[in-house]
Amino acid sequence: MSIDSRWRLRTNNNCLFVDNISHGKIILQHNARPNLRPYIHPLKLADGSVCLTEDSPWHHPWQHGVQTGFHGVNGCDFWLDPGQHPDLPIGTIEPSSPRISGDTSSWTIESIWRHTDGRLLLIEQQTWSLGMLEENLFLDLNWLLQAIPNIHIEQHAYGGLFIRMPFRRDYGASVLNSAGQQDDDTEQQAAKWVNLHMPIENSPDGGGIVVLDHPTNPGHPVKWRVDGQRGINPAPCISSAIELTAGSAINYCYRLILHNKPLSFDQVDELWVGYTKK
Repeated sequence: MSIDSRWRLRTNNNCLFVDNISHGKIILQHNARPNLRPYIHPLKLADGSVCLTEDSPWHHPWQHGVQTGFHGVNGCDFWLDPGQHPDLPIGTIEPSSPRISGDTSSWTIESIWRHTDGRLLLIEQQTWSLGMLEENLFLDLNWLLQAIPNIHIEQHAYGGLFIRMPFRRDYGASVLNSAGQQDDDTEQQAAKWVNLHMPIENSPDGGGIVVLDHPTNPGHPVKWRVDGQRGINPAPCISSAIELTAGSAINYCYRLILHNKPLSFDQVDELWVGYTKK
């Protein structure tokens, strides 16, 4: 995907930045600092006016904007950050510096997932692409996990790609999925997509993120974690454990669509159909 003339991609201090040149603002920062999981924050609307992510909120300090992780990978946790739970073996995720794919709006980060005893378990590759659908910014993720030894990822109520928006209980939020379920009824339910929208300070229309689950993903339609603070997570480990033999890999594809004004069911479903043709 060729780069939009309004954007500039650059790397500095183990982070990737996307600048909106016309507005003079950073719209995306992908952090890949040593011994910390790679994560995206801030992530803003296309004009840079509203931030749609939150980093390390008080209610879930291990959550960082847009991130990946799993519980119970060969008995080791890769959902929490090292040192956050004294009774759990928490592994380390060691990312490479972001690599921009030529003159495009795509970049790649590779990470090593290492057990607390030092054993290499997984090699993770995240390839992201940035684009526009009319006035809405979107992010495509191609997420690859390659097993070094045999890998068992335990069945769990959440795990995988996770998105944390700046939820405030006094303001609330709305959640809608492709099965027509809303709010708390979307928790642990299978769906092709989930649309989350919430009021955000200094934004008259609020902001939202649609997450689309590609039909080629294993176990599609995936079941979703939708927590009490409206973190959303297409979680392939809800239905069953994930087993990988040594040397094999598993691949997931998602699209995140950023929007300010609420989108209807039909609008989101049309976006999902367009994504399936990609």
